[in-house]
Amino acid sequence: MPRTAGAQTAYEAVDQPTDEQLQRYAAAVRKVSAVAAEYQPKLEAAQDEPAKQAVRVEADQKMVDQVEAGGMSVAEYNGISRAVRENPELRQKVERMVGQ
Repeated sequence: MPRTAGAQTAYEAVDQPTDEQLQRYAAAVRKVSAVAAEYQPKLEAAQDEPAKQAVRVEADQKMVDQVEAGGMSVAEYNGISRAVRENPELRQKVERMVGQ
């Protein structure tokens, strides 16, 4: 999940996201997942904890950039993520959107 130092738990309460928000969220999830997949081998190849942390910071920033490029704030993304985790119907809807 995208985060920046000091804003790791920042989220905006979005209990009932609109279809437009969900479309932006689904697009962001696809992009964030691609970044995670891109950085996983780099993380595994890092030799020590400082190197691993540097990879995490770089990946986190790229994830934040992807979310914001899609017209969402990180707080909104995190808020929708929380709503999706807590609402099975919403989760199914988002999973369908992400799969498109």
